[in-house]
Amino acid sequence: MHSIYFNNRRLAVCSNNEEALSEPDAVLYSPGSFPELANLPELFDNSPQITKLYIPCESVEDSFKQLCTQLTPITAGGGVVKNRNGEYLLIFRHGTWDLPKGKQEPDEDIEVTAVREVEEECGIHDLEINGHICDTFHTYHRDGLFYLKCTRWFNMNYLGNGIHTVPQQEEEIEKAIWVNKCDLPKYLTNTYPSIIEVLAKIGISNANSQIA
Repeated sequence: MHSIYFNNRRLAVCSNNEEALSEPDAVLYSPGSFPELANLPELFDNSPQITKLYIPCESVEDSFKQLCTQLTPITAGGGVVKNRNGEYLLIFRHGTWDLPKGKQEPDEDIEVTAVREVEEECGIHDLEINGHICDTFHTYHRDGLFYLKCTRWFNMNYLGNGIHTVPQQEEEIEKAIWVNKCDLPKYLTNTYPSIIEVLAKIGISNANSQIA
């Protein structure tokens, strides 16, 4: 399944046998043509009564590319950071718990972006990337454009010995804290669906489930 998040709403392309298709609040959509599929993000954006719109199809990759053709792409990098004590780094911004991430600069390698953004947003250094986790997609409007932001997420190890952080006030980050894995579910009751998706990839579930 490839998902695009519209704040807390989800537009997704999936296989015909995807389990999510049976979710009680899911609406299924079968487009009849390429232009119809390309225009669907705008239609979904203007249909706030629908929280989940799923497009079952045979070619998930091709359909997802078509879905994104009229959106302006932007790329970001972020990290799931773990320290020597097994604690994870969370930030608090705009009333919501989040993971550190930020926009890729021109000609910048995306791994460099991810490390730089974590360092800037949390005031820490001595980071080591330990593999790519997944990519997430979300939309927003700015200056008359409809953006599709792809964030590439990486596992990171914090090699330093300190736990002191410095939240980046220019980015309106109020807190940057280390959280034990067993305590993460209570924070995930107040986060974005895309963040839950990222953490699920490394075996951390939200408060409605058990930690793997």
